Amino acid sequence: MEGTLEHILTHYRLGRLTHAQRVEQGFVNENWAMTTTRGRFFVKRHPPRQGQATLIRAQHKLIEHLRHRGFPAPTLVRGLDGQTLLLLDDLCYEIQEYIAGEPYDYERPTHLEQAALTLAMYHSCVEGFAPSILCHLGQLYTPRTVRETLNRLTKAWQVDLDPALAGLVRNLEARAEKLATSFSRHGALSHLVIHGDYYADNLIFRGDTVVGVVDYDKARWERRVAELAEALIYFSAPRPGHMRHIVYPGFLQWAPFHRFLEAYNYTRTLEKEEAQALPDYIGAVWLFWSLRRLLEGGPRPDHAPEALQEAIALIDWAEGNAGQMAQAAVSAILR
Repeated sequence: MEGTLEHILTHYRLGRLTHAQRVEQGFVNENWAMTTTRGRFFVKRHPPRQGQATLIRAQHKLIEHLRHRGFPAPTLVRGLDGQTLLLLDDLCYEIQEYIAGEPYDYERPTHLEQAALTLAMYHSCVEGFAPSILCHLGQLYTPRTVRETLNRLTKAWQVDLDPALAGLVRNLEARAEKLATSFSRHGALSHLVIHGDYYADNLIFRGDTVVGVVDYDKARWERRVAELAEALIYFSAPRPGHMRHIVYPGFLQWAPFHRFLEAYNYTRTLEKEEAQALPDYIGAVWLFWSLRRLLEGGPRPDHAPEALQEAIALIDWAEGNAGQMAQAAVSAILR
């Protein structure tokens, strides 16, 4: 890869390559930390997809908009042509200035609070920002997307040939229909361009300060409460957890759940309708990604029944604790 990086550098004024290291992070892109005679940089290579360059340019507009508003987004490096995106051999490359810092610390309550405050800051910064391409990617967390993912999993795993699995899938289908009924009762909910992947690995700290929020590849026009639900799931989950076969480690813990909500609402107040809808979105996120990750894992695994039972256990917990979650969100608004 060093030869490719050296070739990439001929399109920039960044000096000569002295060191490069693959960064094992993310599911789609390939990333490298690169040192040159001009400093340290982060290189991202995007996979070839139809319309990819147009989408990345919209993501770069988002990053530059955020930096203009004072948000700790990465600095994109412009090439000799003045552009932040390099097209080379049908692949898309971008270079960012390297952000030095430390990872999120699960044992530091201040990191949890700062993660919530920074998400609220992000949501404030993107108000009124809506590039058309990011508004037409489609929403992820709806009963329809859950049903579609479940249908794809049913076909891929040939569930109709396994009575035990078929019973579990019928249970999940009933949960998706129940979510659809609940979603139909939601009123108008605030939309904005969400970050789309707001979790610990994309936050960079120095001490108790967030100095970098990276990876905007999943940014899209979505309901704000959907991103808050996803963040609460991530930052309130136990580590390690008791679940072994799906992407989520376990049920939510109330102490970090309350703390994250209170910190978020300190600078960015939720609407009451969003607070009431929050439990439904937590259930939708749990089901969508549990099923999506199982589908992306390849052929049906031996632990398929256990995995589906864990997904059912999550939605059971969400339904059983919906009132307490909504009340916690309402209480955070009123504090």
